[in-house]
Amino acid sequence: MTEEYPKHPDDITPEWLTYALRQAGLLTHSHVKNIRKEILAKGKAWLSTIVKIEVEYDSPDENAPTSFVTKLLSESHMFREFSYELNAFEREINFYKEVAVNIPIRLPKLFYSVNGYHCNLMLMEDLSYLTPGDQVTGMDQNQVQLTLGSLAKVHATYWNNPALNSLDWMPTTNNIEADYNENWDSFVELCGYFIDPKGLKVGEKIGPYISWISQEISKRPKTITHDDMKEDNLLFGEPGSDEAVVVLDWQFVIRSMGATDVARLIGGSELPSERRGHQFEALRHWYEKLLENGVEDYSWDEAVRDFKLGALSCLSFPVHFHKGIQRSEGRALEYIKAIYSRLFLSVVEIDAESVLP
Repeated sequence: MTEEYPKHPDDITPEWLTYALRQAGLLTHSHVKNIRKEILAKGKAWLSTIVKIEVEYDSPDENAPTSFVTKLLSESHMFREFSYELNAFEREINFYKEVAVNIPIRLPKLFYSVNGYHCNLMLMEDLSYLTPGDQVTGMDQNQVQLTLGSLAKVHATYWNNPALNSLDWMPTTNNIEADYNENWDSFVELCGYFIDPKGLKVGEKIGPYISWISQEISKRPKTITHDDMKEDNLLFGEPGSDEAVVVLDWQFVIRSMGATDVARLIGGSELPSERRGHQFEALRHWYEKLLENGVEDYSWDEAVRDFKLGALSCLSFPVHFHKGIQRSEGRALEYIKAIYSRLFLSVVEIDAESVLP
């Protein structure tokens, strides 16, 4: 086979899959005879197209799974360009190759990958038997605590770890906040009607402090930070098993402050009716799991301040991406309204502005 890699779901063929599985060491003598394709995560995946592939072989092969998930570049020109800007596939591929093996949580296996301007793809373990999280529906507190327990293991493993210095492919920021002030008026015009007025006041207030917030975060202990921690990036399985919660989509991964993930998850994904009055209880759960997993010299007061800083920084995401609302409808529009409104209400609930100078 010539190395013509799939760029679109229609390009995935039995011939190519046979080639990829041989490269991955999953096939020795068998050939892929037939495949059945299904698009997953419709209205959820932004930078990628996710395809489930069910496979029929011409003969049994001991190591060959019967289904896979393939992650391809988004078909949207805007999101493709943003993916290139972030080096999103490079980051996620390197995460699975260099970082995942060191983290004691359940993650999907990466079997084969291609990264380059000609093609970006990942052939991965199929975990579609698990229940996908739904950002629009929102998380209850039990789901939040399960997720925070897994995040704490990730954060603790790399907390101030010298190994971070070798991960030069992983930036220390996604720089989403850079256009906050430039975009603020447009954000209010397009999205202000569904944002809590008190939240909008906080959003306006932090404008002059955007650089200060970023600088403060840069001074905090660094770890592996998912930086896109939302329910749509989670799968849920049997309670008590290692698949109770599985964290997906590491394309935004950075070396930064762990509490930002906590703020993003609680602020953007937990139902306000569930979290009201309980955000610091959830934070305490993450904090205690950090300590259980070996983090030292990190006080509760520091965790609270970091949580508030992280919550303020999370407002940069809706402000940066808000123009997408003009092209959104259906589930995508519901998603935007849910996560944006929750994030702005969250900073009010925890008095996040109290950390400002």
